[in-house]
Amino acid sequence: MKITILTQEYAPEEISSAVLSQELAEDLATQGHQVTVVTRAPNYPQGKVFPGYRNSLFQSEFVNHVRVIRVWSYITPHKEFWHRILSFGTYSLFAIFGALLAGKPDILMAYSPPLPLGVSGWLVSWFFRIPWILRVEDLYPEAAVAAGVLKNQHVIRFFDRMAHFLYQRATHISLITDGFRRILLRKGVPEQKMSVTPVWADPDFVRPQPKHNRFRERHGFDGKAIVMYAGVLGLTSSLEDVIEAAKLLEEAKHIQFVIVGEGVKKQWIQEFIQANGVKNVTLLPFQPRAEFPEMMAAADLNLVTLNQALAEFALPHKIFNIMASERAILAIAPPQSDLATLITQHACGVVVPPNHPQTLANTISTLITQPEVLKTMGGNGRNVLLKHFSRSLCTKTFDDLFQRVARSSSN
Repeated sequence: MKITILTQEYAPEEISSAVLSQELAEDLATQGHQVTVVTRAPNYPQGKVFPGYRNSLFQSEFVNHVRVIRVWSYITPHKEFWHRILSFGTYSLFAIFGALLAGKPDILMAYSPPLPLGVSGWLVSWFFRIPWILRVEDLYPEAAVAAGVLKNQHVIRFFDRMAHFLYQRATHISLITDGFRRILLRKGVPEQKMSVTPVWADPDFVRPQPKHNRFRERHGFDGKAIVMYAGVLGLTSSLEDVIEAAKLLEEAKHIQFVIVGEGVKKQWIQEFIQANGVKNVTLLPFQPRAEFPEMMAAADLNLVTLNQALAEFALPHKIFNIMASERAILAIAPPQSDLATLITQHACGVVVPPNHPQTLANTISTLITQPEVLKTMGGNGRNVLLKHFSRSLCTKTFDDLFQRVARSSSN
């Protein structure tokens, strides 16, 4: 079967969404499908085109049996709202031409976000008269409104109508959580039009490793109990709670907080640390993917955060790599969120509500003294990942979904 995938992020970028789309495309190709990915020039996280690539109108190459077509888009290091809208919009527009030039597939899938890429998918499917799947990994515009990124009521209504249009026009909608499915049911989307295929991790890449490793040695963390946050340092990441908890635990000299990543909150964290003389927080840049397994294994506790406003509309992807690493999860998340439900249901970590730094600090102090409890939680996480959220299992589910939607549309 010929499959076209529209995704804004793809290898060699190492952001989670790029890795997941790459793994899906390559696994589908391994199953015998002819897969084409239409993406843009790699530029994350710096907003600068990677060496060896050009931000040109059309480039095509074969990588691991997948045809990768890159189209032009507005690329900038600026993260302000209108820069991001222009970036999403230009890529979504030129993705249409890239997909048309790629030729007619049997089925197409478009990732959202960005939401306008769904419109691209619909237009290409209409032109070729083929079925198409909308893959929803964050609910927009709800997530952007909850994050405080989108405030203009006219713009919110515009994107809300776009989302409803896409839910009506998509042949099928693939969602990452059952919570997303319940929200779309309330919006009137027919249940038979939706399915849940979760985000995954590759347990063959992220394996359990010793806590005392080269990552600890390189950064001078030996002898410390490490509480680690690794990911986007964004507006919605509840990092204020983490920094406040670190300040409350300054007298616990054996506990070190390690924050790894890039994002708009990085400067605020640096300024807070300097202004308050916080000694137990180490700030590191985004790490190469090859170092992820050792980095996560070096932690006693891995933090995952989700603020109150985003409870229903997002699920951090990093949770699955932490599960794969066989480490306990400490989540700062609303108790009603899919994130909290996943952790408590499978006993792979502990959940603390947002805006309670003292509770977070107390929880960290207690868990650090219970290595056997942490070991059990980590083992539970690895086991549930192997049973429900492994790469091979989830990409095979996608393979079945593509074939099922293609068959039903041809009848």
